[in-house]
Amino acid sequence: MYFTNAFRKVGSRSSGKTSTNLSLQAVYQIPTENEPLTNSAHALQRLFYLLQTSTEAVSTAELTRSFGWGAQQIFEPQDLEEFLHKLIEMIEAKMKGTAVENALPKLFAGKIKTYISCINVAYESTRIENFWSIQLNVSGNKNIDESFREYIKVETMDGEYKYYTEGFGFQDAKNGVIFENFPEVLHLQLKRYEYDPNLDAMKIVNDRYEFPETFDASSYLSDDADKSEPYIYKLHGVLVYSGDYNSGYNYAFLKSKKDGPFYKFVDDRVTKCTMKEVLEDNFGGPNPNTRTTPTKMPTLAYILVYIRESRLEAVLADVTQADIPLHLR
Repeated sequence: MYFTNAFRKVGSRSSGKTSTNLSLQAVYQIPTENEPLTNSAHALQRLFYLLQTSTEAVSTAELTRSFGWGAQQIFEPQDLEEFLHKLIEMIEAKMKGTAVENALPKLFAGKIKTYISCINVAYESTRIENFWSIQLNVSGNKNIDESFREYIKVETMDGEYKYYTEGFGFQDAKNGVIFENFPEVLHLQLKRYEYDPNLDAMKIVNDRYEFPETFDASSYLSDDADKSEPYIYKLHGVLVYSGDYNSGYNYAFLKSKKDGPFYKFVDDRVTKCTMKEVLEDNFGGPNPNTRTTPTKMPTLAYILVYIRESRLEAVLADVTQADIPLHLR
């Protein structure tokens, strides 16, 4: 979230078209001048400021304390996806009623349509909702394209499963979901856990699953979606889990600049890395060349962060001292 610069920057950018305006007023603009560090927004601002200016590793203790977490919670495993949603909910609550109230949906939220469309009569039921991330099935799929196609697969409701409509009675219908648009910053959660009925327990899914450095999401959009601007996405972050279902640890591969390299972040250790370390090493499963499964604990991509290529300049705009509120400085 720190390296999604627009998440903390202040200011705005316009390309001259309303559809491509992107507000950059976010975390640093939440008014916290008179708030204690028990206020989560203030603690997050301060953490970002220290990350931006400190020459040493920075502690997250102030932020976790603001969540009400003590020593016990700090050493408990935390689900990354659950934590991401909690963080966004907390920040949205702090932004409510301020000048930056709608900043987060503009950056992280897309729209998805759930529909039931009758085959033989003119009747359709639809519901459009925001989504903050997309959960993609790993089991049974080789890559994110197969998972997306499974996600939007249309089902037919017929026979004893016909759909009841007002005015037309029971009808054959098509049921599914389709995306209306995707956000500037797209979070994909890879479902690496599943229930094993033989073990009567949850297990890690260590199947090989590939994800690209660049992909085009336009084929997963509805026919009515605005495609005047390409929906091509560039990989910006890979959050990795290493271990089994009961114990392990998280680390990240992140880009700090639009055209810069990826770095590996493991606690306070930061090292430049290759694209093989970012991609291939986190696909999981047997090695496709030797067909052997690594003996060490699997290292599996768990959350992928993609940024829309046409918005990279705005999302990754430099954050300067001038963007930081005076009370933080």
